[in-house]
Amino acid sequence: MFRDLATAKFIAGKGGDGRVALKSLGGKKRADGGIGGKGGDIYLEGSTNLYDLSFIKKDEEFKAENGEIGGVNNSTGKNGKDLVVKVPIATNVYNQEGNLIVRIDKPGQKELILKGGSGGKGNIAFKKGGEFSLYEHTKGTPGEELNAKLELELLGEVIFIGLPNAGKSSILNAITNANAKVASYAFTTLIPQLGRLGDVTLMDLPGLIEKTFEGKGLGTKFVKHTKSAKLLLHFISLENPDLLEAYNTIRQEIKNIDEHLYNLPELIVLTKSDVIENQKQIELAKNMFKEKNLDAIIVSVIDDQSLQELKNRVEESIKNFN
Repeated sequence: MFRDLATAKFIAGKGGDGRVALKSLGGKKRADGGIGGKGGDIYLEGSTNLYDLSFIKKDEEFKAENGEIGGVNNSTGKNGKDLVVKVPIATNVYNQEGNLIVRIDKPGQKELILKGGSGGKGNIAFKKGGEFSLYEHTKGTPGEELNAKLELELLGEVIFIGLPNAGKSSILNAITNANAKVASYAFTTLIPQLGRLGDVTLMDLPGLIEKTFEGKGLGTKFVKHTKSAKLLLHFISLENPDLLEAYNTIRQEIKNIDEHLYNLPELIVLTKSDVIENQKQIELAKNMFKEKNLDAIIVSVIDDQSLQELKNRVEESIKNFN
């Protein structure tokens, strides 16, 4: 199940204790124990192979390896292995006070979040003392700890919006590498779906309905994933008996939900032209939006030419935005 929030505890490795070791030299005991190894650090690394935070179990603990105890002959104990936890793009990590610790928003970005503890001193560090100090040593220090809240913020430059059954998922599958669920009933898309068109990320949001902003339907909980959006594709099925009413319903919802989304450039995508037998009716629909200075194109999932036109318009719009 899709999760965009998770809590976890991260614990860096403890430093190894200093070694108490003795050797005989000239009939006298001499200190010989070395320093303990350093505890492992913890890093977070951005990965495009992870879609959400569902891999983190509730209040899961992530621990780096502890350093080993110091060795004999004044040798240092083995350092604990660092732990690298891969997270999806983009993940914000907060501490218990709600302060942002780190943001991972690039593939391969690797950030140190916790340092491992230092190794303790072996008894050789106290060899200048009297005989009693032969057994003196220090323990390794604990590694740093973090009780963290992780929040996923999906990055999509192009956002698909529209009433349920507007054909958004089918178009996403047709023009990108996505494999979104498609069916002939409302709310097939229950979670955001991502696809790539060249270097552009497209996101299909769960269907909006009237009064979504008041919590009806699937609500507005996915709107936080639209902060990086640059273009809206507003999908309207040509099967709809009143295209302008469908358009205005969603525009009003967007206005109530998020000002940033409402003010984005918009391209209206009139879908399912293949099920409309009267071609004149299709052109009238397009012209109806044109007369209101609204940019609209006709698209069908079985019409490669229309799909290519949509791809070109998306890539051109993003290029002009940048």
